[in-house]
Amino acid sequence: MKKMTKSMINLDLSGKKANRICIVLLTLALTTSLPLLANNISIDGTVTLTDQNNTEDYTNIKFDISWENSWRTNDLNGDGITNWDAAWVFAKWKLTSGSVWSYCTLNTSGHTAPSGSVVENPISDNPQTGVFIYRSTDGTGSVDWDNAKLRWNYGTDLVADDATVDVKVFAIEMVYVPQGAFYAGDNATSNASLKQGSSDSDPWYVNDSEAMVMNGVEFYYVSGGNSGEDVTGSSFTIPADFPNGFAAFYCMKYEISQGQYADFLNTLTGTQDGNRYYSTTSYRYTIGGSAGSRIASVPNNRACNYLSWADGAAYSDWAGLRPMTELEFEKACRGSNSAVAGEYAWGSTIAAPTTISRAEDGTETVNGNCNYSWGSDFSGGDGGRGPLRCGIFAKSGTSRQDAGASYYGVMEMSGNLRERAVTLGNATGRTFTGTHGNGELEGGGNADIEYWPGTNASGAGFRGGDWNSVATGLHVSYRYHAARTYASRAYYYGFRSARTK
Repeated sequence: MKKMTKSMINLDLSGKKANRICIVLLTLALTTSLPLLANNISIDGTVTLTDQNNTEDYTNIKFDISWENSWRTNDLNGDGITNWDAAWVFAKWKLTSGSVWSYCTLNTSGHTAPSGSVVENPISDNPQTGVFIYRSTDGTGSVDWDNAKLRWNYGTDLVADDATVDVKVFAIEMVYVPQGAFYAGDNATSNASLKQGSSDSDPWYVNDSEAMVMNGVEFYYVSGGNSGEDVTGSSFTIPADFPNGFAAFYCMKYEISQGQYADFLNTLTGTQDGNRYYSTTSYRYTIGGSAGSRIASVPNNRACNYLSWADGAAYSDWAGLRPMTELEFEKACRGSNSAVAGEYAWGSTIAAPTTISRAEDGTETVNGNCNYSWGSDFSGGDGGRGPLRCGIFAKSGTSRQDAGASYYGVMEMSGNLRERAVTLGNATGRTFTGTHGNGELEGGGNADIEYWPGTNASGAGFRGGDWNSVATGLHVSYRYHAARTYASRAYYYGFRSARTK
């Protein structure tokens, strides 16, 4: 592609490609690279656009990607289950002369996977906004892959062949949760856990696909007495398309980090940023700066607190992901194991951290295996009380219990930050169909996907407990707040997104 002189551009982005006005002579250009985006995952070097095809109106987004503590196994926990971690990779573009970022519509094929990796183009119910990249064979340890290419259908996005654009590539670490049956509830009725029936408190066995399960089937649960939750002992039908956890899905390996959330804010308009940004310096929250230039101070991979339901839903929509349901939460924690009353995501032993070693630069460590119920400031590091770095308990050679990892390797499902999930506890939550985000938000910065719980959080609730919870609140099946309608932000609220495979 030859270099041309810049001039003004005016595209009607609401029209079809055939109707766009191509009155400029610009070059589809070299683009920016990004810093660390999550816990030890990064888009390395410079992102470039290559192999442009002016006839079919596509180009390749070329980049390098690396992250630590990757794995793929066909015998997880000795049970023959195939499981891996992956990067969810997506891109945003804007005219170099403009300020509005939009999603890059990716092709359903034609991507280039680096040696040793797979690029999975998932079936999408919205524009193709991203892909999964993961190991092609079994293995563990760091991955460092160069020259990955994603085919961007820029014509679909109404970009002229000779426009100058900036492109940002984003990556989020995910964990694959395979299809399979699991238990919901743990026979501990005092914490409002799910159960088999009105007179049977045994854990509920979910053993059928989303296309069939719950369709005409009733079940009972114990109410926590929360505002907006159905009455104790009531029965109801869960729609067939509610994501019940049996089918395969991907779950974010970590809670949304402050660095990730700052990157999200920096692609929003001023109005959107104003509704999605929260200004504070309390409880270890560090995102500051001005609109378009938000930054999380070191470490930017500290879990992001002060997220409202609307904040987390907007992030999910923007990333092409979706909220997780409370049944998927229990599946991701417990896996195919039998339920144990009062268990945590990793098992039974729990120890709260008291001391942070070294400066908090991403290499710090702590004692314990779960951040919970700490009434005094941390000793060392940045001190204070609040969330810790994503994945901080996982060290070289640590066991699942010592690392605080779920059955499938998802981190901090119990403790650190309280997580929002779509509830079974009221009719609004049960209308959720698992539709994925479309990569964009409405003008005010809210998610715009039909049948997601709205900005008032009706249909959502809390699971997993947080750094300020007592140990009981961290139990996998603890549901006392599972249908609590609370739309506001708080210093112990976080978020974790998912995506159907």
